Amino acid sequence: MQTGYFNAAWQDIKNTPGWFGKLILLSLLSFVPIFGWLVVLGYLYGWARDIAWDVHGPMPKHIFGNEDGKLYSRGFFAMVIGFVFMLAPWVLEAVWGGVMGLGTAWSGGRHGGVFLFVGLSTMVFSLLIIAAAFFATLFSWVGSMRMSIYGRLAAGFQFGKIWAMIRHDFGGLLRILGMALLLAIAIGIVASVLIFVLVFIGLFVGFAMTGGNLNIQSAHPGAAVWAIVFATGGIVLVLAVLCGVLSAGMYVFVEMMIVRALGYWTRQFDVPAWRGQDDPMPFELAGAAGCPPSQQPPHVPPAGQPPMQS
Repeated sequence: MQTGYFNAAWQDIKNTPGWFGKLILLSLLSFVPIFGWLVVLGYLYGWARDIAWDVHGPMPKHIFGNEDGKLYSRGFFAMVIGFVFMLAPWVLEAVWGGVMGLGTAWSGGRHGGVFLFVGLSTMVFSLLIIAAAFFATLFSWVGSMRMSIYGRLAAGFQFGKIWAMIRHDFGGLLRILGMALLLAIAIGIVASVLIFVLVFIGLFVGFAMTGGNLNIQSAHPGAAVWAIVFATGGIVLVLAVLCGVLSAGMYVFVEMMIVRALGYWTRQFDVPAWRGQDDPMPFELAGAAGCPPSQQPPHVPPAGQPPMQS
C-alpha cells in the first residue's frame, strides 16, 4: 500500500515539461461550458489510468492528442458519473428544503410543536447530507477510475466492486480527501485576498477622485477626470479577469492533483492483472484463496494492455 499520494502526484506534475503551460490551457478550457470540462476530465483521467497500469510518464504532450481515441468519451463518462453520484445529496437537500417549507407553513397555523420537529430534522438532515456528499465523492472517484480503466460507463456504476475497493483501502482515500479539502481551503483564502485587493483598489481610486466622499459629482469636472475613471475601471476589469483565470487555474490544479493521486491509489489493486469488469479483482481472489479449489474462479489472462505513451 503506497503512501504519499499527493507528493507523488506533485512530483509527476512538476517533472512534466511545460506543465505550467498545460495548466493554463486546461484552466482556460474550464471556462467553456460542458465541452471544456469534458476535455479536462478526459485528459486527467487518461493520465491517471496510465499510472494505475503502473506506466509512469509525464502528462501527455498534447491536450487534444486523443492517442487512445477515448479522450472525449472518457471525459463525458466522468461527468456523468460525478453527476449521478452527487444526485443523492442533492435529493436529500431538496427533501430537507421541502420539510422546512412545510414545517414553517404548518407552524404558522399555530401548530407550534411542529417547529421543534423542524429544528430536530434540520440537524438530522444536515448530518445525512454531509454523509451522502462524503460517500458520493468517494464513489464517484473510484467509479471514474474504474471507468477510465475499462473504457465503459457501466464499470463506473458497479457499486459492489467500488465498495470493495473503498473498503480495501479506506484510509488512503481519506488522505486524498483530506489533502483535497486543505487545498480547497487554501484556494478559498487566496481568492478572498484577491477579491479584497480588487475592492480596495476600487475604493482607493474612488476616494482619490471624489475627495473622500465617493460622490462622483464632487470630483473635478472635465474630460481628464472621466478619462482617469474609465482607465482605472479598465484596469480593475483586467485584474478581475486575471483573478478569475487564476482561480480557475487553482481549481484545475487541485483536480489534477486529486485525479493523479487516485491513479496511484488504484495502482495498488494490480490493475494489469484485472480481467473483465465483472470478474473478481486480485485482492478478492486472494481473499478467496481459502476456498476449495472447485469454488475458486479459474485464472484468465488480463484483458487489455497498458496504454501507449506519446
